[in-house]
Amino acid sequence: MKTCELLLWLLGTTLISVYLGGHHHGEQLSRQSLGAFTEGQALIPSGWMIEPQAGEPDASGPDTDPEEPPPADTVIAVLRIPGVGLEVPVFLGTTEYVLRRGAGLVEGTAFPGSTGNVGIAAHRDSHFRSLKDVAVGDLIELGTPDQVLVYRITELQVVNPRDIHVLDDTGEAVLTLVTCYPFNFIGSAPQRYIVRAVVASVLI
Repeated sequence: MKTCELLLWLLGTTLISVYLGGHHHGEQLSRQSLGAFTEGQALIPSGWMIEPQAGEPDASGPDTDPEEPPPADTVIAVLRIPGVGLEVPVFLGTTEYVLRRGAGLVEGTAFPGSTGNVGIAAHRDSHFRSLKDVAVGDLIELGTPDQVLVYRITELQVVNPRDIHVLDDTGEAVLTLVTCYPFNFIGSAPQRYIVRAVVASVLI
């Protein structure tokens, strides 16, 4: 019996160490990326555009080839929510490689700084953990190389993973933050927590 208890204790200790080590490494990568963005070392290539959402004109025109997207480790924006002490780099895409380092721009949503629905996702147990503490009316800052957009939270909701309509183009400049829910769920969380915000001001 004692041997079994010892093995279980060792297994538990090992799993906790692995989790904490991975979490610490992710926080380190996030801080490094924020530093690089601040120093201007990881900015998006000028003129790079995502495919326009429905109803938006194609800025590249019919006879031009779009530029290659920035690499996965390029910071395209910085997301801040001062009220809950959140500051996280935003990368392109939502692969696990990206989400270990920070937040990711959801594929097919508007690019930060452009008109449309900007969808940004991150893990609930790391970079978006503090979303559980936000409230309607709180301000969100989204900094790009050219400007800082200040959003005001207008809605908080819980949806099912298949309810991807929350990322549809709304015809106006909005920000949608997505993470898994419940925040304290063990394993793969069954729902999604949505934070919707609209532009309140733009700082150049």
